Amino acid sequence: NLANPWWVFPDLLGFSGGAYDFDRNPSSTKAADFQLEHRWGVSLLPKISHLFNGWDPTFQMRPMAGLEGTSDGALYGYGGFAFDLFIGRHLFLSPNEAVGAYYAGNGKALGSVVEFRSTLDVGYRFGNNLRLSASFGHISNANLTHLNPGTEILSANILIPTHWIR
Repeated sequence: NLANPWWVFPDLLGFSGGAYDFDRNPSSTKAADFQLEHRWGVSLLPKISHLFNGWDPTFQMRPMAGLEGTSDGALYGYGGFAFDLFIGRHLFLSPNEAVGAYYAGNGKALGSVVEFRSTLDVGYRFGNNLRLSASFGHISNANLTHLNPGTEILSANILIPTHWIR
């Protein structure tokens, strides 16, 4: 059964795996990408203004934080916001924006320690609040430095309610 009301969510813990720098030149080195992410269940829109209370069932803004790593030693710690847009009770689009600190390791130099990440998740929310999704993301430094090659990530994601692991 879906939570009552259906738009109230628990905190979620996300696990992702995918391809880092997947769309680059075929001769370039690619890496596997892994992510661990926490998304808080509370929607911030009603806390910003009572005017947003009517939007809450279909559009929600939630804080998130995570750690991303690659098979070639790159690390990225980030924090930001996920914007959940529900199409009915189960289908969702979740664009999210984050800023964080990047360490290249033996991987791709992105030009700055400060990097921004934009991602779009498309997925399905089950009645028990489990979410399965696919995502496309982009990390770059928004031209903070002269070197700004950016990178794209394609991932498969599972987000589970945190109370499942307590």
